[in-house]
Amino acid sequence: MIRVTGLMTDRSLMANHDRATENLYESEKQVSSGLRVDTPGDAPEAMSEVLRVNRSLAVTGQIIQNAREGATRIALMESILTQVDNIMIRAKGLAIRQANGTMDAQDRRIAAEEAERLLEQTVALANTRGGEQYLFGGTNISVPPFMLSDTQKGGAPFVVSYQGNHRSSTIQQGFTPSFRQAGLLKTTIAGDHILGDSKRAPNANLAFPALRRFIIGLKSNDDKAIQAAIGELDSAVRKVAERSAVLGTYERALRSTISRLEKYQTDLKVLRSQTEDVDIPRAASRMALSQNLLEVSSKASRNILQNVQNVLFH
Repeated sequence: MIRVTGLMTDRSLMANHDRATENLYESEKQVSSGLRVDTPGDAPEAMSEVLRVNRSLAVTGQIIQNAREGATRIALMESILTQVDNIMIRAKGLAIRQANGTMDAQDRRIAAEEAERLLEQTVALANTRGGEQYLFGGTNISVPPFMLSDTQKGGAPFVVSYQGNHRSSTIQQGFTPSFRQAGLLKTTIAGDHILGDSKRAPNANLAFPALRRFIIGLKSNDDKAIQAAIGELDSAVRKVAERSAVLGTYERALRSTISRLEKYQTDLKVLRSQTEDVDIPRAASRMALSQNLLEVSSKASRNILQNVQNVLFH
């Protein structure tokens, strides 16, 4: 009878001791790591929630990164078009002055040289790169979108040709792919839609064709062409200004998206912290309690086993 009772007592003591040891280990691990859950086995439901939040954080982070890059690109395009707009305003002012009947052929030849410089400046701006990518060639980002003709190689004078394409790249503003719901914004522009192509559409009232007609009119001392250039250049100014304003709207929309998603990202991190982070004071208290229980269990085990040995062997 004593041996059976002793065996049962021994097993009970061992079980209590194991539980106390396990509780102490878990408490020490939580205090040292600061995490309530470390592996799926610790708390399956909590770990599932942590994994879900981590996936959302990864997606949100990628969208924010794309939006920042897009906003930077769009801001640069807006800045370039603002500079082009200023050049076109200067060209229009030059046309107004040269339309004055007091101007002679010599005056207009000098003005033509100034207009040529304005054309060259516009081409250079239109061929601006953001990083390693050209901005105004659609998705054809590896080559300059505009080429000014080389008269020394037999090209027609003052002709600017578009070398890009008309395809578009977009970035996502939210989590749904719908353009109306999430707002997919274009981050590439086909520059000929704004500045023209004086080879394919020589009569368009856009920057490059209008400038070419103006320069030729000045060089030929053509009063009618110079007078017409005032309205044509004014139309080009409006086109550039309108597109610049649209890009400004796009950039503000993206900045708003970034701000909104950064707040959402912060909320997700708080949720993850609430799910996986341990309450350090409570965990420390449990660890102290587990240590005490383990000490009591160990002491009780020694006392009871000593008593059993005394009964058995004395």
